[in-house]
Amino acid sequence: MTPHAHLWAARLNVCKVGTTPLLRKALHLRLKQCLHVSPLCRDRKSSLCLRPTGKNSLLLNPGTNEASLVSAGTPQGNEQASFMQYVFKWGIGNKFRSDPENRFHPVHLSRAKEVTIRKDYFDAVNENIKYEPLNEQWEVFWFENDKLNAKPFPIKKYGIESAKREAIKFYESLKQNNRMKDRPHYESGVEGVHYDVVTNCWVAFYRQRNFPVCRSFSAEYHGFETAKKMAIERVKKCRE
Repeated sequence: MTPHAHLWAARLNVCKVGTTPLLRKALHLRLKQCLHVSPLCRDRKSSLCLRPTGKNSLLLNPGTNEASLVSAGTPQGNEQASFMQYVFKWGIGNKFRSDPENRFHPVHLSRAKEVTIRKDYFDAVNENIKYEPLNEQWEVFWFENDKLNAKPFPIKKYGIESAKREAIKFYESLKQNNRMKDRPHYESGVEGVHYDVVTNCWVAFYRQRNFPVCRSFSAEYHGFETAKKMAIERVKKCRE
């Protein structure tokens, strides 16, 4: 065998081994180490790990790690947001629709619209201002002339934020004009006689021939004191 025969045999073996998967994998890892691959290429569509510094906004925030990035993209992280999706069935108004001449007609038709609102939007400001979900409106309650009054501010007329703002504004005007009165307490002093705020009547409860009986006396028709007196007399008469 010639002296160059071993050299040619070694070169032939190298060429054969170069086609094996093991050598191709080693060459791929070596090539990957030599080339520069930026970590931002992996997250270039996510702005959670970017922080603007000067003119360059493509800098990774050193305070963020992979665990925080993963948790921010999970449903648990989204639940911590302060907004939510909500559908208003009767539509959403604005300043133009607040004018009675520009209202939707007919007003009873459903005009559902889905929007993004704050999670605390439906929280009551105080006990006198409450949200009524059936008609989708904010209502202001107050006692005046010993009667419970209420004024609605529908969202389909004023809008989402404007309806709540107008309700608070009206409540403040009631306080400034000294129209807010305390809840009246009606006591007859006789067992079985009570005042019903809803019907504005004095109600007498008694038994007649061992059957429970209820009789109402309208304060609007008879007068407040007269209706009270009639209810007391009815109870006393049936007890005798």
